[in-house]
Amino acid sequence: MEEHLALTIFSVCLQAAIGMMVFVAIGRLLNKESVFKNAMLTASGLGIIGMLASLLHLGRPLRAINSLNQFGTSWLSREIWFTAIFLGLTIFTFGLVYVKPKATSVITGLSGVAAVVGLIDVYLMASIYNSASVPIWHNVSTYVEFYATAISIGAMLFLVFSLKEAAKMRKILAVTVGIVVIIQVASTMLFLISSGVNSSAALQSSLAILGGMKLATAIKWLFILAGAGSILWMAKDELSKSFKGAIFSGAALVLIGQIVGRYLFYAAMVVTGVGLS
Repeated sequence: MEEHLALTIFSVCLQAAIGMMVFVAIGRLLNKESVFKNAMLTASGLGIIGMLASLLHLGRPLRAINSLNQFGTSWLSREIWFTAIFLGLTIFTFGLVYVKPKATSVITGLSGVAAVVGLIDVYLMASIYNSASVPIWHNVSTYVEFYATAISIGAMLFLVFSLKEAAKMRKILAVTVGIVVIIQVASTMLFLISSGVNSSAALQSSLAILGGMKLATAIKWLFILAGAGSILWMAKDELSKSFKGAIFSGAALVLIGQIVGRYLFYAAMVVTGVGLS
């Protein structure tokens, strides 16, 4: 359980940070006067928390250094490099906001680079699990889950920490969260349908594990759908006094739902061969 918790914290925090930087970059392109200082600070903090959680998972953090020189052959090595670059760019960009706030073009450019590096990093993280000897992770749903977490949590937290600056982006962000959640649901349904005819003993064992965690699965989807639904419902009237409340409650629901979902992702692991590549 402790191992799953560390991995859950690492992946969710890092992906949330990446999602926030994606919207920081978009927001700065749409409105050059916006700074999104609080969002950058939060993204930096989440990235640091994620990195610390990953070190706890490794048990012997110094061993991670051995993976750095395997960039050409190891998904894990690539993920470590891109995570470090993303976090470095995010922290540096946030620092630049304070040191040279008038360097708007540079800050906007660095935000965009950090966002692109982060999105690549999400792909690399998903590829680690997609190439592992765990049949339940061998499908496009793994990629969808990781990107859905990054975009949905990132958008919601971006709204929470940029309420005034992102005022003109509220409907766009709400619709984005709604679309991402719909894709996530559709991907899961297609995966479950295809899994029903798969004869892999390990896959069926993983499905049995999930079947025994019906409450957690229900919480995942109820919270994600309720969070996305609330923000979509209120977004139709941006001037509504209850829109602020919908943002905070929706963000909390989506965050909890995706965290539970990520824990289930790791809890369902049943290995058929050697470990991660």
